[in-house]
This record gives sequence, structure tokens and C-alpha cells, in this order.
Amino acid sequence: MLSPVLELFYPSLCVICQRGVDSYNTLCADCLRQLPRTEHHILRENKVEMLFSDINRPRKQWDKHRFVRGGAWLRYNDDVAKLIHAAKFFERPELAEMLGRQMAIEWLDSGFFDDIDLLVPIPIHPHRMNERGYNQSEYICRGIASVVNIPIDTTTIRRVKDTPKQSQLTDAERQKNVEHAFHIPEPVNWHKRHILLVDDVITTGATIRNCIKEITPIRSCRISVISLAVAR
Repeated sequence: MLSPVLELFYPSLCVICQRGVDSYNTLCADCLRQLPRTEHHILRENKVEMLFSDINRPRKQWDKHRFVRGGAWLRYNDDVAKLIHAAKFFERPELAEMLGRQMAIEWLDSGFFDDIDLLVPIPIHPHRMNERGYNQSEYICRGIASVVNIPIDTTTIRRVKDTPKQSQLTDAERQKNVEHAFHIPEPVNWHKRHILLVDDVITTGATIRNCIKEITPIRSCRISVISLAVAR
């Protein structure tokens, strides 16, 4: 947030339309209203859930993987891309926090966050953290937590493989890129817990799928997934 004096010379602008907004906002009301919602919070067997569970199998088998539910707030388009890129690459972590907060406000009454014990941002490698200075998924978690009052766990799962950026890779390359990228040194932390994995964009689901593979052996740990946007 800019000081009143700096605001005179460097006014805050909406990330999407570049119209002026007050210093407390990063997105104007019109652009926020027009973002393409998915309604995944009220749609079971949605696209995100289909990525991380084989819905076509009997429910009894599905439950063996302890995947509870999943969803994305927005459909990925050019405007959503502007938001995600600004939050991720242009030192705007407060934008990620605002989007997480807005998502939680809109989904709160659906029961999506009921029974969640921990919010878990998808971790980035320490090398990437040193370069960027923050993990945008952690700021999304902060926004969610400000609404639902669920604690954030940033230490139990770690990224131990410094993988190349996924954006230019094929689906098969994405999957291979993140194999064995995560490690949980103290799995007891999540025993009998229901965790919500939080990310910015889901494309092929390769990153989250590899997180789930690492988590699945933990006794009685249940897993849900949420993201700001889903592509394709």
C-alpha cells in the first residue's frame, strides 16, 4: 500500500484494466465481478476432482486414496493470467492474498472448508524462494486463513528438487519434471489430519499429483485441493 504522498505521483491501478483504484485494492470492482467463476464449490465431480481421483471407480475404492474434494475458483483466461503473473512474478504477493481472501469469502457458505485442519501451500524450492522472495501460494493461504481461521502449515512438506518452470513443457514432461520433487521428513505431523493443498493454477495437475503421492502413505491423512484457477 502506498503512502498518501506517493499515491499522488504513483496512483494505484487495477491490474487488469489499469483504471485507478484506491490504495487498498489491486483490482477494480468491475474486473473482480467479471472474473470467470467455475462454481466448483457447489459442483462435485468437477474438473479438479476428476484430475486427482478416479471418480469412475466405486466410491469404496476411491476412498482408499483419502482424497476428499477439490476445486478451482476461476477458469484460466487472459485476465486471470494477468492476475496470476502479477502475483507470482512482479512482486505483488498482496494480490495473491487478496485473491485468496475473495475466493474464501465466496466459497465460505458452501461448506468447502468444513473439517479442514490445515492449509498447505504447494512449496517452492529454497533456490526459487531466494530469487522471488516469497511463495505466492503461501499468500493465497493467508488470504483464505483470514476468512476461515484455519492454521497454515509451511514446514511439513518440502520441495527438494529445483525443477525447471513447467509452462513450456508438454504434459508428459511436466509429470517427469516434478517426480520425487517433494519430501515429508516428519509425516506424523499429518496423521489423522485433513489438509487442504493450495496452489495458484492447476494445468495438468502434475505438481499436486506428486504431492499427493508423497502424502498418501501417511496414516489416516485426508487430502483436499484448491487453486485460484484451472486451465484448459
